[in-house]
Amino acid sequence: MKIVVKIGGQAAEDAKGRRKLARQIVELKRAGHAVVVVHGGGRALTQTLDRLGITTEFHQGLRVTDAATRDVALMVLAGIVNKQWVAEFAALGQPALGISGGDAGLVHAKKLSLGSNGQKKHLGYVGRPYKVQTVVLEMALREGFIPVVASLGLGARGEFLNINADDLAAALSVALGADRLFYLTESGGVWDAERRLLPLVKLGEIPSLIRKGVVHDGMIPKLLSCSRLLRKNVGEVDIFAADGPKTLLRALDNGPHGGTRIVKKA
Repeated sequence: MKIVVKIGGQAAEDAKGRRKLARQIVELKRAGHAVVVVHGGGRALTQTLDRLGITTEFHQGLRVTDAATRDVALMVLAGIVNKQWVAEFAALGQPALGISGGDAGLVHAKKLSLGSNGQKKHLGYVGRPYKVQTVVLEMALREGFIPVVASLGLGARGEFLNINADDLAAALSVALGADRLFYLTESGGVWDAERRLLPLVKLGEIPSLIRKGVVHDGMIPKLLSCSRLLRKNVGEVDIFAADGPKTLLRALDNGPHGGTRIVKKA
């Protein structure tokens, strides 16, 4: 199978969590699957911005990104976070190719503005993918590498844009014709207003979950990206926390993973 794994959450941002998760991803690869990894690095980026005295602002779960924030995102995401993951895979004997969406023409993005109360909020150097050229990923997979992609892409003028990692993972899944997409998240899935895990969410339920405030913050762009993905003839997306041994392999076999499956219809 061809699998896209989007990694995120606290478990993916400390050394112990990275090592455990890298081991599970390598297990997928050694089981014969082609695996592409997509990562953000929100906490590391926010901490670096704080140290530099740059204010962090979010709108509908997305980071408002001025030029200074974008430059720090390049430094943190395409730099230290990306190479930390490459190093984790290398320590397990698995070669990885660390890139950003801007490398080799992989991801082209348009600047993103979001509407609210009849007005548009401009998010600065924030993009949404509109064109993906998968040559570099296919080359890496063919040579036995795990591609590790930082959530950045190129805008119309050749400038780097910050891309929500969930959106990037969805775009790569469609372009690659991936069989499965795993969103690994600290929340462990989608929860309702009473903090009950929703084991199954249907495509048609997503607008209501957002409108009623059942989901909020970073889960909003995650579910919106799932919605766009399912409309591209991808049958299922899984959102869960890979905090147990062999969780990824169980999820691949449609076994219990303690998270949320998102499908077009039940």
